[in-house]
Amino acid sequence: MQALTPALRQSLILLLVALAYIALVQWLCGWPKLLAAALQLSPLLLAGFLLLMLASYALRALRLYGSCEEIPRGHWGTSLRLLWLHNAANILMPARLGELSLPWLLRRRFGTSWTLGGSVLVWLRVLDLHCVAALTLIALMDLLPKQLATLALLGGAGLALLPFGLFLLRGRLLQIPRLHVIAASVPERLGVLLRELALTWAAWIAKLAAFTAVLQVLTGLPYAAAMLGAIGGDASTLLPFHAPAGAGTFEAGVMLGLSVLSNWNQSLAGAVTLHLLLLGTALGCALISLPELHKLQKQP
Repeated sequence: MQALTPALRQSLILLLVALAYIALVQWLCGWPKLLAAALQLSPLLLAGFLLLMLASYALRALRLYGSCEEIPRGHWGTSLRLLWLHNAANILMPARLGELSLPWLLRRRFGTSWTLGGSVLVWLRVLDLHCVAALTLIALMDLLPKQLATLALLGGAGLALLPFGLFLLRGRLLQIPRLHVIAASVPERLGVLLRELALTWAAWIAKLAAFTAVLQVLTGLPYAAAMLGAIGGDASTLLPFHAPAGAGTFEAGVMLGLSVLSNWNQSLAGAVTLHLLLLGTALGCALISLPELHKLQKQP
């Protein structure tokens, strides 16, 4: 019996992985549930949600492409596919263990050092956390008394300036062993920092706008309150107690954000539907990216 050619063997492996992936989605949330969730919303809103999510992913990939100097030029598309795989690993694995996949993917695909991959990951998460925290305080302004709203605005402005503080202290931070991993990827030039900040804020605004639009339709809440729910859900994926596939923790984050003005039933229905849409989008993008796994090289 003739042995399978390498190309055919890889194709069969890819097919098995794809089938397992489809089965995993069915086990986690169920394709009928995903379809039912989508049918609750208008086609225009669903199209807008998908476009905003894809725009957010594209901006994040551009940020990764610019932040990691060992990614060869002209490989933005590859960066996007690796980002989709990393995002799926983050969603599916508990306690943020999926984060480790980014340095691994960069090393296997481009030969990037573990040190640089880890440093880039930490810096990107610093950018994400400062942006989410600042947007949270800004969203609270419409729901707080005047004096507290002023404090929220000042707090949001202070958090927005955090990366500039790290930029100014970069030289000193490099001399501190425990902070070297963060400082190593802080841009040396102001123009690069401004570009990465612009990409970070644009990516988060696009993603939160998509989440907020869905929650606003499902709950009927004001935009600011729906935005807090969107931030709560997405912030839950950045925390170390993230459950596998975000099951329960994502909904808890959304409901916590919506609890200011929403009742339990409204919050739960909106949170579950949004979570299913997020899973469908993220896992669908990762499914498209599976062929990229064939291109990974064996690196020590």
